[in-house]
Amino acid sequence: MTGDASSPAGSAAARDAVASRPLADVETVYLDLDGCVWFGDQLADGASELVEALRASGRRVGFLTNTSNAEPQQVVAKLRRLGVSATVDDVIMPIEALAVHPYLRARPRVWFLGPPELRRAVADLTPIAAKPEEAELLVLGRDPAMTYADLADALQVLMRGARLLALNVDPRLPVEGGRMLPGTGAIAAALTYASGVVPEVVGKPAPVFFETALRRFGASAERAVIVGDTLDADIAGGLAVGMRTVLVGSASPSSRDPAPVPHHRVSALADVGGLFGLRQEAGRTD
Repeated sequence: MTGDASSPAGSAAARDAVASRPLADVETVYLDLDGCVWFGDQLADGASELVEALRASGRRVGFLTNTSNAEPQQVVAKLRRLGVSATVDDVIMPIEALAVHPYLRARPRVWFLGPPELRRAVADLTPIAAKPEEAELLVLGRDPAMTYADLADALQVLMRGARLLALNVDPRLPVEGGRMLPGTGAIAAALTYASGVVPEVVGKPAPVFFETALRRFGASAERAVIVGDTLDADIAGGLAVGMRTVLVGSASPSSRDPAPVPHHRVSALADVGGLFGLRQEAGRTD
């Protein structure tokens, strides 16, 4: 006999159904990119199928990335090239949260250490200083072409009393083949060690960044989830604003004490669909 929801058998079946689909009531899904959706120029297994399955189920999918060396259009172009459908409205980056950060309210003169693409975006928000000694604030992004002279100029800005605003403090950047590159956080750490100035963060895990993402989609934190591969950026940031969290893979050790604890863990991105009760073959849902 099949038990109804009020019978012991029905209640047990209902609990089992909820346990097997713990994110079934989530309406908005934010996916981290580096180390989660892609590794350098290599797409994670099942990434495209997961995105399509989530959308087919009626959920909104956003890409919440700490990328600090590209513009949103470039991120969208890369997603499409790798086989993931996306528009600029789907991508949330630290440069967007920079516009509402308290450090920029008075439109201080800024010294920008980062790629030319983001320099233009910063210049749209606040004046760029012509010389390091004129700057009131240092804004830091990741620039693979950065030189020792660039670091020296940035240090002079901080030694003259300027504050440090980092687009993110990710210590490393995962790329294809299991390799790692130094992240913006590694550069910020060097400047902090030399100057004693601790950075304020714009991107993950800053609450302002997650709140910007929620506003963009008109989403509530209670019905949203962040899926990412780092405890101190993705998981800590999601928990701080009341979102549910999914850790993908074996994260690097946390620098926090106690370490953030995700709501759910999966070994690979391809396993995330199961938390929603989705079938990812050809983007179909159960």
